[in-house]
Amino acid sequence: MTRTPAQPHPLAEYADRIDAAKVYTLRQVAELLELAPSSVSGMARYGWLPGSRMKPHRRGGRTYTWTGKQLLRLAARPIRVRYDHERYAPSTLYRVGCRCPACVRAHSADSQERKRALADEAFPEEKRARLVALVEDAMPVAEAAAEVDVTMGQVYGRATWDAAFAEELDEAAWSLCVLGQDDPACSTAAGYRGKPGGASPRPACRGTGCREWRRGQAQLERADAAAA
Repeated sequence: MTRTPAQPHPLAEYADRIDAAKVYTLRQVAELLELAPSSVSGMARYGWLPGSRMKPHRRGGRTYTWTGKQLLRLAARPIRVRYDHERYAPSTLYRVGCRCPACVRAHSADSQERKRALADEAFPEEKRARLVALVEDAMPVAEAAAEVDVTMGQVYGRATWDAAFAEELDEAAWSLCVLGQDDPACSTAAGYRGKPGGASPRPACRGTGCREWRRGQAQLERADAAAA
């Protein structure tokens, strides 16, 4: 257990985002601090967020609330914390300065969980199923994304960590194959780039085979750049 000198309150960095006239719930403070609600609940229990009030929650139980003025006062007040890993959650200790391996890992996991929760909210299962169905019907991914009101970044960002969704999207996107899976040019540079001119013009292919070729090329390019 290590005692640290007085340091800025975790709210200090976010003071310019606090509305003095607003009332904040625990979840809203967690969103402000970019922490899991459980970490903010720990801060409240350990006295780092005094002055809260408890009010009934619409789903049952009770929840903490703070006024914006209270949060601004706390943001201006330095705190002194002992890095007590038996008492405090590692992600909470990371927020107040501990950089031991356990706290760094917890912070990374907490950040990932929060980002994925936001991704689920913006691109929920119903939208994902609808997008896959549209692509299966040969609608380009960009058009399908616009149809369900998400961005291409949200679609392919999800595919980087959601293996089940990535597999569904890849399977559906075979419908976009310009040449056909059995054509020798499928999954090649020629297939991906298409043939814009000449006697037999052909559009660029964004079917699964050609996208897999492009992904492989991108990996090789990154490896070559790193080795240079």
